[in-house]
Amino acid sequence: MAKLLEEDILLANKIAERITFLRINDSGDKQIDFAKKHGIDKQLISRWESRIIIDKKTKKIKGRGITIYTIKKFCDMIGITLVEFFESPLFK
Repeated sequence: MAKLLEEDILLANKIAERITFLRINDSGDKQIDFAKKHGIDKQLISRWESRIIIDKKTKKIKGRGITIYTIKKFCDMIGITLVEFFESPLFK
């Protein structure tokens, strides 16, 4: 896998934050409620919301971002477009 730049990590973490925000607005605080509502595994939504971190000791990257295809799938689940997803002030 190619080395992620700091800006890539920031973007991936903003996407995870946006998914968390939209998931809470869609179905409440718990990931399990979203998973049940949309017929997916709870671990899937947990993975989508996971942030990428850099281990302070080893400097290794832990975690991974999600693909645009997965973001589209999430948007379809909650009834928004990709444009609406990325119109958040997070991405300005």
